[in-house]
Amino acid sequence: MSGEKDAAMDPMRRGLVLGSGLLLLAPCRAWSQGALDREHAPRLEMPILAEDAAAVPLQVSVEHPMEADHFIRSLEVSLDKDPVPWKGKFLFTPGNGRAWAAFTMRSGSGGLVRATAECSRHGKFTATREVRVAEGGCATTAPVDRSRIGNPQLRLPGSLRPGQVVEVKTKVDHDSQTGLALKGGKYVREGPEFFIKEMLVYLDAEKISEFQMGSAISANPLIRFPLKITRSGTVRVVFVNSEGQRWEASQPVRV
Repeated sequence: MSGEKDAAMDPMRRGLVLGSGLLLLAPCRAWSQGALDREHAPRLEMPILAEDAAAVPLQVSVEHPMEADHFIRSLEVSLDKDPVPWKGKFLFTPGNGRAWAAFTMRSGSGGLVRATAECSRHGKFTATREVRVAEGGCATTAPVDRSRIGNPQLRLPGSLRPGQVVEVKTKVDHDSQTGLALKGGKYVREGPEFFIKEMLVYLDAEKISEFQMGSAISANPLIRFPLKITRSGTVRVVFVNSEGQRWEASQPVRV
């Protein structure tokens, strides 16, 4: 009889044990998601109060492994209530070694800047930061001087070693026109956009990264990003503007 009672109780005991296990697992799942959020949260570095609304400096990054099967695919920046809300998207590969980028942007009114990181395994993660600017940073009505565009520049550190992650600096002379004018407190379109649309980065023929930009990029953009030194070769940076014109700068790498 005792054996029958024990047998009858077994399913209940198993249910209690399973229930306890579920109760114990729930906090673990919550903790894991919290750990993922912390590991993938983008970091936005920029002034709270920007002096020049046409050149607001920012740096966005995620401290995350950049391995072949697990890395940060992209960092995207936007300012939803701005006249030109999309500020740019940097696409990474493990060849960057780190996930970060620095550039300057236009802002018409300031507000909540949003940075979104996309992980190759875990999806998208977002962080925000408030910025205040003087009104009018997205208004660009001056005539475009096409005689002073081009002159791409690329700079890497002089001393390099295999496995080192270095900061690359690039710059190109180019106006940035949103085509918007500020009239009566509102932005209205008065002309076409004219800006650097993308920057492509190569090591020889291998594409390392890409920076996609909109007309909210500042004029004469100075862009900084990481590169992992894996071998000797030639680093090339190609700039393309909104009309399809291209400029290229290169620098040999010897390790």
